[in-house]
Amino acid sequence: MQTRVLTSRRAGAAAALAMAAILAVPVVALATTTDSVAQTGGMTATLPLLGSSMTVQVTLDASGNLSQVNLDPVGDYTASKLNGHAVTFDSTAGGTQVKIKAHGASLSIGAKAATLDALVGPGTWAADLFATGTKSTLGYTVGSDAGSPTITIDSVTPADGVTSVIGTPEAHHSKHFESNEHGDAQVAVAAVSFSRDGYTKVLSITVRVVAGEKPHASLKLTLTARDRQVLTGTLAELAGDHTWSGKTCDGTAIGITYTVNPDGSLTYVSATGGTVTTHTSDKGFRTRFDGTHASVRVSTRQSEQTPGTYTIKVRFEREGCGRTPAPDPIVNTTVQPGANQVDGHHNQPADHSGEHKGQRP
Repeated sequence: MQTRVLTSRRAGAAAALAMAAILAVPVVALATTTDSVAQTGGMTATLPLLGSSMTVQVTLDASGNLSQVNLDPVGDYTASKLNGHAVTFDSTAGGTQVKIKAHGASLSIGAKAATLDALVGPGTWAADLFATGTKSTLGYTVGSDAGSPTITIDSVTPADGVTSVIGTPEAHHSKHFESNEHGDAQVAVAAVSFSRDGYTKVLSITVRVVAGEKPHASLKLTLTARDRQVLTGTLAELAGDHTWSGKTCDGTAIGITYTVNPDGSLTYVSATGGTVTTHTSDKGFRTRFDGTHASVRVSTRQSEQTPGTYTIKVRFEREGCGRTPAPDPIVNTTVQPGANQVDGHHNQPADHSGEHKGQRP
């Protein structure tokens, strides 16, 4: 492993070298989600739909692209949109729609119907959030209060080693804008956070009733998972060697080792998975994996409110992932002609796979 440690004066030259290396990389199908979303391998949700239930099973590949989506029962649903980032199923008989999206820091499963009554009932969700081999599960109920949507978290069972916190359900009014549609919306939201080893992933369940030109109701389960780790404790608890691991845009395994020193400072030790360039500062360091879009920032800060307590933040960035179309996922329904085409071009969204400032669960 070759490692270059830079001072700030050499940062500009290093950026130029890194860009040249990136341009030399062959074009491949890149990741569409954060590494933390891809880590789950997908998720399964049971949606209340037309007085019954629909199970949607979503599988992600190692880079976070949709690789397989199954409906149970299939009924008369057909895939009207199909690519590695989004799948839409339409039903001619019930007039309902099921949508799955994987991009940036989120993976979502949702349903759209003509009225709220079509979405009322119990549902479930499950995912192996931290790739431990055991799934965390949740039960919920969509309700109607005089035509206004309600959402209740009935049960939460986190996997071993995972902690969960149930948020307080919220209800509010908002304006709705989607595909040239607009109108007033009544919204109910509930969320549960799951944490392990300094990482937090949030499942939010949103029920929306839209009035206006095209009235409808929708239910969406969204898993938000950012590539950020936060470790908090005293120096006695944090001091010593730490390791971090992740994947580049093309799925290559990478990792770093660093040390929290007795005085609270950080020292970069080593990296695996490629040649790296490391830039150090008084707050920590940033390691870039040469010839890729991947970099890791590690910083430390002492708490002003709680003397003696330190916070170590590790932030993984994969800028530029998702610009290359991914293979179409496998589905267990009939696929409509042109489902993977829009105006003659491969149906793919803009690149949202990198971490962006200001985004919050």
